[in-house]
Amino acid sequence: MDKIQITMFEAKGTNYEIGWQLGKKQNGATKHLINQQIPDGYPESELAEMTNLFDTYCPGLNQELAGFADAIGVHKNQLVYNTMTYLVPGCSLLAILPEKTTDGHVLMARNYDFSHKFDDFTFCKTNVNGRYTHMGGSVALFGRSEGINEFGLAVAQTSCGLPVGNFPPMRKPHVAGLQFWAVIRALLENCKNVTEALDSLTDMPIGYNINLILADKDGTAVLFETLDGVKSFKKIDHTTTQKYIHSTNHAHLPEIIRLEPLAMKHSVTRYNYIEDFMQQSVTVTTDDLKKLCLSNYPEGLCCGWYEDFLGTIKSMVFDITLGTIAICWGGLDENGWNSYSLSNELATEQISAKIQPTSLPFDGELIKL
Repeated sequence: MDKIQITMFEAKGTNYEIGWQLGKKQNGATKHLINQQIPDGYPESELAEMTNLFDTYCPGLNQELAGFADAIGVHKNQLVYNTMTYLVPGCSLLAILPEKTTDGHVLMARNYDFSHKFDDFTFCKTNVNGRYTHMGGSVALFGRSEGINEFGLAVAQTSCGLPVGNFPPMRKPHVAGLQFWAVIRALLENCKNVTEALDSLTDMPIGYNINLILADKDGTAVLFETLDGVKSFKKIDHTTTQKYIHSTNHAHLPEIIRLEPLAMKHSVTRYNYIEDFMQQSVTVTTDDLKKLCLSNYPEGLCCGWYEDFLGTIKSMVFDITLGTIAICWGGLDENGWNSYSLSNELATEQISAKIQPTSLPFDGELIKL
């Protein structure tokens, strides 16, 4: 059993002010946020391309990175966020429309799986001047792993196939574009609902292969997939027979399966488990979803392969109608569930939790879809 420390905080102000606040919160512990493989940062030509990309699709991000870099005394070109070098997790994700929930609310559940040695272990509420207030987990401080905003748009992701990145052993990016954590934050800060988010995603260059699930409090949900620059989506709402949509770590839509017909066995196993759970449930409650999230692989969703970047960091249940997120850290019921609301301030605090690595051998077998 290993112990982990989780940080909760709320940031307000301009992007530059928020970046400065984040830098000062580090108290000098910034080595993991500065690129060690390219100590002088990217060449100026590539930096200019990144700057333009962020300005166009993630407005305010460059100012936030500048504020952070100034606070810790480095050039923003040296920040690891720019180079996108973190390995990327596997996850399980489910969105449910009101017709399938007991209280008539729009719900979302998700397990976020990664390595406890590299994750931020941070949950934050961000209120940037001129942008939509949102709360969710952070990736490399400035990105978001998931979240919900003040208008009731919720966004979360699972990786689609092998992780994509700039360094081995990751899959080399096929197209130039944004990582998933930049995409999610851009959507949360600038889109009110699924329709607006889909419009943004249509034009947005995305370098990472992701499955996004988006849902809003009006009762619309979408599975959006992109792989090597090819995009596809499936939408459900009050007019469709299907009332839930889910994803794990492989391609689900026909256009994407044609490009990536193989999947890790553990991903298919988790996908089928969610499918069986929903098929057997007439309606579901938030308590049902909490039990689903904490069920153990292979009979459930919680994974303990932390050394293989597939250990459950957090389980989350969103009530999109109410604007709340309940979180259980480490995938262990003994850590308890804490609930946070967009209507309340998020107090700065640290929480202790435990994780339990599994003794099961890693289930990395590839199977054909």
